[in-house]
Amino acid sequence: MDMTSKLKLKSRKLESGRFQVNFSTVGAGDEYYGYMLAEAKTSVTEIITKINRHLTAMQNSDRYYQRNLFSLCKKEINSGRILVFKR
Repeated sequence: MDMTSKLKLKSRKLESGRFQVNFSTVGAGDEYYGYMLAEAKTSVTEIITKINRHLTAMQNSDRYYQRNLFSLCKKEINSGRILVFKR
């Protein structure tokens, strides 16, 4: 993520006890938004680190793959429960 961008987080607790984290970037450069499913014991630092890792990978790679509804093959991906979109 660009150092001049800011990360905004908003979360809500689900009935399962997990948290749905909505995030977005604002500031210079490309803007991104997305959603992440986090366990109750996950720290805010861990959440921010994971989001930043995905945003950096998305910006620095010609091919950033993530699971989506249209995935046709079962690829072993260690991305966890996160979706990132570019505005």
